[in-house]
Amino acid sequence: MFLARFFSSEGMDLMPDGYLFTFPHFLYIAVSILVIYWMLFRVKTNNQNRNKWIVTVMCILLLFFKYAGEVIFIYEFYTFSEPVSSFSHSLFDWRTLISFQMCGINNVLLPFVIWFNVKPMKDFIYTTSVIGGIVVILYPSTVLFGDPFTITFPMIRSLIVHLILVVLPLYLIRIGDFKLEKKYWYRSLIGSILTALWALYGNIFVDPNANFMFMTKNPFYGGPIPLLNLVPSGWHVILVLLLILIGFIIVYKWFFRIQDKLLKQHI
Repeated sequence: MFLARFFSSEGMDLMPDGYLFTFPHFLYIAVSILVIYWMLFRVKTNNQNRNKWIVTVMCILLLFFKYAGEVIFIYEFYTFSEPVSSFSHSLFDWRTLISFQMCGINNVLLPFVIWFNVKPMKDFIYTTSVIGGIVVILYPSTVLFGDPFTITFPMIRSLIVHLILVVLPLYLIRIGDFKLEKKYWYRSLIGSILTALWALYGNIFVDPNANFMFMTKNPFYGGPIPLLNLVPSGWHVILVLLLILIGFIIVYKWFFRIQDKLLKQHI
């Protein structure tokens, strides 16, 4: 059924790459591109109050979907003797408050960095939010799983959260709230190191069976993604670090190219 098991994480571990570059995936990419384009080039930004409301609504949605999803995962942990999915966990777990994945960390930190105007964190949080959102759009393992046309709350959660992670930092650039500068590159380096250490803590002490930020094993080994499917676990960490570095370089260059154009759209 279209809405079967809506408030359930059942199926989230099934077929993580089964729909890669198939019709559901291309549909997801197309919808994501349309939403991003609309928010960056079609939504009018000449009203400051409206801009503030748009940013506030996106921040609230990030936090709502984060913690509404946790309610489901916690409920499943205490209700079923066998785990419904690897996302199920107890109330007294770090994951109740904040994730060990980069997207999940930004899901929580991005709204507070915006609301409290924590400028030293913006370079890292804004760029990695865009990187993480785009990675999930290109590899939608948390969006298209099980039957992609059986709609569940976790699926909608992942879809909306990762879209906002891309749109929100770019929208803030568009309205003049933030401008990425080369001289603050070290902030992204520090943020990356701290995030990696946090994920490492989660892998060692919180859930030894987890694979936060793909640090303990290569989930793509033997799969359909070229290059990533060739590197065995252990050695894959070098490739992951290299890909993260390339991601930062691409996003930095992209930000430098588009931020002035986005600001002109606002003016």
